[in-house]
Amino acid sequence: MTRNSLLSCACAALLSTTAIAHHSRAYFGDEAETITGELVGLSWRNPHVGLAVRVTASNGATEVWTVESNSVYNLQRFGINRDRFETGMALGISGRTSPLEPQRMLMTGIVFPDGERLSLERRTAPEGYVDRVVDAATENKGIFRVWSMPAADRAVIQGQLRTLPFTAAARAARESWNPLDNPALRCESEGMPRIMLNPHPFEFVDRGDTIALRTELYDIERVIRMNVDNPPAEAGTSRLGYSVGRWESGTLVVETSRIDWPWFDNRGTPQSSNVEIVERFTLSDDQSRIDWEFTVIDSTVFTEPAVMRGYWLALGETILRYDCQPVDR
Repeated sequence: MTRNSLLSCACAALLSTTAIAHHSRAYFGDEAETITGELVGLSWRNPHVGLAVRVTASNGATEVWTVESNSVYNLQRFGINRDRFETGMALGISGRTSPLEPQRMLMTGIVFPDGERLSLERRTAPEGYVDRVVDAATENKGIFRVWSMPAADRAVIQGQLRTLPFTAAARAARESWNPLDNPALRCESEGMPRIMLNPHPFEFVDRGDTIALRTELYDIERVIRMNVDNPPAEAGTSRLGYSVGRWESGTLVVETSRIDWPWFDNRGTPQSSNVEIVERFTLSDDQSRIDWEFTVIDSTVFTEPAVMRGYWLALGETILRYDCQPVDR
């Protein structure tokens, strides 16, 4: 893998803003623009990969655009690795510009010098991309493996999140939320249930009386206790809550309470300390797919229990260190 040398001035400008819009598309407007220029800086890190692109304007003047892309995992998932970028290469980049700062862009597409194109709009996969599952039946690991969110399910989940039965108070809070005051910008580890609705890989690990549920995002590990029916009286609260699990006809059922995390999602929806979550994970007969269902009960947020459904696939991926790096603004 080649190491790109970064021009210090461009890199400094890039790093000061690369995470501004992490999980905060409101920072960018709806206006689309396309720029063509020379790559002069690359920040290959989470939460979002950032690029610095030097563009020559029509009057001959040059300006450096700072461009925010997706996370390291999401780019690598679709075959774009760090060594795909080389300082000095010419790039065509399309995206949504920021009305708050000039020469800032959220990248929705990129064209490399060889003509290869990659679309990043709404986390969709590149044209022709197909999720290829492993021979999970032969491996016979059951639920205890790394699971990946399929490309086709990402937009579906986002659609479900927008149409949940929010109370009037929850809707008002969402509308008044300042998207720049977002814990994700500070790389603060997220809590339940939001952490379970991210596009990064998950892994179930059998540890006897407990099951560990790991996710690459924020390097988080949940503990599911299989040897208790209810949280003990002395159990405290935490952002991940206290989870107890059981098997029902092959389905792993997990009930979580005692959650000390103020947000249902990353769109400003509050949740109360009384929130309770029931998760159901069902393995397919060929062991290549898990269908999941999350039910969230919180009367201050929802007029009725909120239910979300999706699925994960066995793509043979591994969980890498996320190592989120907050940036001071």
